[in-house]
Amino acid sequence: MIHKYNITKDFEFKTVMEYLESYHLGKEKVKRFFLEKVVFLNDMPATAKDILKEGDLLCLQLEEELDYLPDAKKLDIIYEDDYILAVNKPCHILVHPDDKMKRGTMANIVAFYYQNKGWTYPVRYVHRLDIDTTGVLLFAKDPLSLAKLDKMIFTHELQRCYLCLAKGIFKNKKATIDSPIGEDRHHQQRKRISKTGKKAITHYEVVKEYKGYSLVKVYLETGRTHQIRVHLASIGHPLLGDVLYGLQDERFPRVMLHSYEAVFQHPVTRERIIVRKELPFDMKKWIK
Repeated sequence: MIHKYNITKDFEFKTVMEYLESYHLGKEKVKRFFLEKVVFLNDMPATAKDILKEGDLLCLQLEEELDYLPDAKKLDIIYEDDYILAVNKPCHILVHPDDKMKRGTMANIVAFYYQNKGWTYPVRYVHRLDIDTTGVLLFAKDPLSLAKLDKMIFTHELQRCYLCLAKGIFKNKKATIDSPIGEDRHHQQRKRISKTGKKAITHYEVVKEYKGYSLVKVYLETGRTHQIRVHLASIGHPLLGDVLYGLQDERFPRVMLHSYEAVFQHPVTRERIIVRKELPFDMKKWIK
């Protein structure tokens, strides 16, 4: 596949090497591009020291292939351009399989979409969502965008906002939970608050209160497994439908958690991108 990058004024008089390194790929990977002779500048083979000017066209001509088995299901696309694909993830589906010979995940559905377009991009998911979580899920079509978005998550420049329904009425309507999260040695699937766990920071704000539960907006500063579920449960407000950290309730057949919004600077064009997906019906019906 050919990945194209229009050089903006920001990189005028920079070298090709400096441009590629700005995506935080790592020097060894960038060097490999030149060794494999896959870098082209204005349709000519490029060297690391070539000087760029505004309006130049830099291309990566990569030998790529689909790395997941295509699954012929409809994809709900929220946003798409030459570098990024944002989709709405339904509930009860994994982001990717534990074995690339399996089907039935978002990665397989995206692979089918790429196949229908005649693309051989590997499926590059930027982040993951729990099986029950719905909403915004980001994929990168090219290696530079993936590396840059990974870095943005690490530096908190990619802001992720979630909406959830949590048990009870919060005493503190807006607060930050920064308890470390670790493994629960008594339960293979559960995580727990642990002094020896990994750093985890969750910011929350109550949007509206109802009889016995609240609609809560949550911003993640870190991305630990089950972070929102563990943190809110730790202060006495487990998510509705969360049998792992709360109580079973037949009214809520899944965890009431939705990936509502992602805000970030586009890794290539530098534009501010806001990707948003409204609440699904199974959550919306509880906040009328």
